[in-house]
Amino acid sequence: MQTAIALLTVLLAADPGPKPRPAPAPPAAPAADYDNAKPPPAPPATPATIDVARLRAEYDKLRDALFCSRARSMLVEEGVYASKLGAKIHWNGAPDFIMRRAEVLLDGNSIWDSGEKPLVDEMISVSERPIKPGTHSVTIRLEIRPGKKTQKENEGLGYELEHSFVVNVPDGKRTTIDISADDDGDLPEYEPEIEIEIESEK
Repeated sequence: MQTAIALLTVLLAADPGPKPRPAPAPPAAPAADYDNAKPPPAPPATPATIDVARLRAEYDKLRDALFCSRARSMLVEEGVYASKLGAKIHWNGAPDFIMRRAEVLLDGNSIWDSGEKPLVDEMISVSERPIKPGTHSVTIRLEIRPGKKTQKENEGLGYELEHSFVVNVPDGKRTTIDISADDDGDLPEYEPEIEIEIESEK
């Protein structure tokens, strides 16, 4: 009996009992998903710089080509039609009103344009051109600005005038359109006037 008790005492001393379980480790932070990460937004695109000089050069080139084409067309028409059409433009509104630009269209196509050059003369002559006899539509466009002696508060004023009419070109005759334009208004008011005379002769 004593021997059994002694053996039990030795076993109890050798076995301290169940060991305590370790505390669970905190969950690991999720790894960054570099493959699916979105790139930062791109900075706003800056507007492209407009090359004004290049655009002006292209415009002048196209304009020269257009006038050359019309010149060749006139040479062809000269051998076909004996009738001719010319025009004269008189501006009577100077010096209070200045004609800054003028353009003449025949059947919707421009046949004369003063362009950007200043108009210093009061009378403009549009060269005669061969034309098919019959009725044609003529349009005149004028850009009017105040003269140099106008008051400072009226310097930026002005207007554009467009007038269309029909002319009958006789066969084998030279027809001249005489256009007189004026403005009798007082700035900032305008009173544009246009008178047209058509004369045909051999």
